[in-house]
Amino acid sequence: MSSNFTNICLNDSQMIVHGSYIEYNLQRYFYPAIAIFGILGNIINLTVLLNKSMRSRANTFLSVLAFSDIFFLSFLFPNILANYRFFMLNYYFRFFYFYTKAHIRSLANCCSAVAIWCVIAVCTDRLVGIRSPLYARATWSWWKMPLVIFCIVFLCGLSTLYQHLEYFCLVRLFCHDTQLYSQCLHVTQESWFGNRTSNPYSKSFRSFISKCVLIYPILMIIFPIILLTLLNVMLLYHLRKRQKHLAFGADKAGSKSNSHQFQKTEHRVTLTVSFIVTMFTITNGPSAFIHIIEGVYDLPENRLYYNIKILCSTLVICGKASNFILFCLGSKHFRLRLIRLTQKKMHKKIESLTGSLMPGGYRETTITNGISRDNISYPRRQSVPSQKSSTSLIMSNGKCRAASSAGVESIYQPLIKGHHTPSP
Repeated sequence: MSSNFTNICLNDSQMIVHGSYIEYNLQRYFYPAIAIFGILGNIINLTVLLNKSMRSRANTFLSVLAFSDIFFLSFLFPNILANYRFFMLNYYFRFFYFYTKAHIRSLANCCSAVAIWCVIAVCTDRLVGIRSPLYARATWSWWKMPLVIFCIVFLCGLSTLYQHLEYFCLVRLFCHDTQLYSQCLHVTQESWFGNRTSNPYSKSFRSFISKCVLIYPILMIIFPIILLTLLNVMLLYHLRKRQKHLAFGADKAGSKSNSHQFQKTEHRVTLTVSFIVTMFTITNGPSAFIHIIEGVYDLPENRLYYNIKILCSTLVICGKASNFILFCLGSKHFRLRLIRLTQKKMHKKIESLTGSLMPGGYRETTITNGISRDNISYPRRQSVPSQKSSTSLIMSNGKCRAASSAGVESIYQPLIKGHHTPSP
């Protein structure tokens, strides 16, 4: 930390940390709302996804996706708070912010990359489930899922590790050591601070950082977009192929009924797939383009270019905040499950509150309108017959088609409570 300017005091306009008026307004008003919205939405998703009855491969990846988005959106708050005057002028907050902002940026990008590859994992699991129905019902060994998640997190962390070293931030003390000011320079640029015109870093190190800057958007944004598009095109292809297989040899009446149901399923899945690919491309594509341009060309830093980068980052943030709507709340089965869990918890809470308010505490035997609870016999709720038992009642003509259509529904809705049978 340099203190050569301790006799100079900065005014409020010199203490600002935002680079433009657009960034200032986004950081103060839009980012807090979108971050809180995304965090609360992902927390709601986790209350369902982490339920024991909802455990499946796809739901595990969706849970990791939700955690990644929560961490990503949480890392926005240091930048958000830095644009409010109370924190902007606070010595200790500025000290924390200046020495951690480069590392927070790297961690946020790591979380973003983890979320991207979790989306790829979910789409891959759906595709394999369509191609091999037995795979959709089989369970993995206990060590496979933790290993896959560890590999995703480790490789994403490794790909963003260079970002901890990408910028050099010089922090200086002003106004009798009561004010902090910082300026950051990219380690690859030729000019440097003050009278020192040459970059102190070696050419090999600068070359390494330049290559990492170019490789990161290709591996973590461009390649996932291509892969995601390819996976979903293959998914739609196998759907159509399966529809033709199911329609072959069926009777005419049953064919019309089951074909109509399958077309509805295919149409819904097609819309979902198109929305996933389109949203992912729109929210992440511009940011990848900017990263590649920065890695190839040494562009001058001006206000217009800075605002374009801010708007590209805003698209990424919107994408992370909307993932929970796209993959979870967009599912009818997920919404029904969420409503049931909420009703169950509210019912338990009301019962506990009612019991605590009763004199002598809650007793298992209570008198209500002169009737003892112990004497009341409640009818059992009729359970829904399992898929296995219900399909056994289907006549031979429509048997295979109805069962296969139900299997397609369960594959496309990974959030449905799965009845997995262990693999032999």
